[in-house]
Amino acid sequence: MFHLSKIKSVVAGAALAMTASISSAADFPERPIDLIVGFKAGGGTDTYARALASAADAHLGGQPVVVVNKPGGGGLVGGRFVADQPPTGYTLYLASAGSMVLKNLIKPQVVSAKDFKMVGTIGELTAGIFVPASSPIQSLDELIEAGKSAETKMRWGHTGRGNVWHVAGLGVLNPNEVSAKDVPFKGGSGVRAALASSEVDFGIMGAHLGRGFEDEVRLLAVLANDRHPAAPDAPTAKELGVDFVPVSSSMIVMAPARTSDEVVAQLSDAVVAITQDEGYIETLSTAGLPSSSVSGPDTAAALTASEAEWAKLLETME
Repeated sequence: MFHLSKIKSVVAGAALAMTASISSAADFPERPIDLIVGFKAGGGTDTYARALASAADAHLGGQPVVVVNKPGGGGLVGGRFVADQPPTGYTLYLASAGSMVLKNLIKPQVVSAKDFKMVGTIGELTAGIFVPASSPIQSLDELIEAGKSAETKMRWGHTGRGNVWHVAGLGVLNPNEVSAKDVPFKGGSGVRAALASSEVDFGIMGAHLGRGFEDEVRLLAVLANDRHPAAPDAPTAKELGVDFVPVSSSMIVMAPARTSDEVVAQLSDAVVAITQDEGYIETLSTAGLPSSSVSGPDTAAALTASEAEWAKLLETME
């Protein structure tokens, strides 16, 4: 049986813990923040992380963001590492979220979006639909028409069945009733090489991967709502009025799920401010990568909506 003194002790302890939590949130951050990237240095996700870090201290009370690469498992090793860290807000994960969501829709992985709270979206890798530079096809409408009328199925390249760019391809082929033979390659550079050698009739890869290779591949359209900084003259599927389901890989900063709402809210405000910083935007523009500035709550809502749409596309995989 609890005595009054014990009850008072419990209440006092809870109040003390709450006070400490509020104090901790108010003082946050007091030291550098580690941003874990699940890929090697030099890739798209790493570029976003370093752009964020370069502009961070001005928006985090002078505290820096330190990028730490922990590659493996298509980014999931780094994600699992962060999910297991103390929920202090000092260890965050930069996820290529499209890849994480799709992998978990196909088969449960060692880590998923449910292991985190969303801090904010800082960018988005979007798909482009390309043909060989020597192809007679000059537009997305022509490609769709050719795909419907060809006696032999056209061949199209992507980065692996169930991967982001494969599902992005389904997102434009299915609504337009185009049946084509998909051919997987290792990475976007593999798709680009196959296009350059006319091994495939068209291919889906990151829209930014065509920059500098215009003599080898032709970008017909960006499979997104907004134009891409690496190819500002290329139309979007939306502009062309072509039916498609947007499939991309948002660059999302995430915190371990048990991180307090107060700290996550502070981090979200800081991330939104950083992504609106001229230095951040200029760094990504130079790299030919699109920037985003989306709060944690809006990021969570968008991710949930995308997951539902993508699940339907995966059901069409043979």
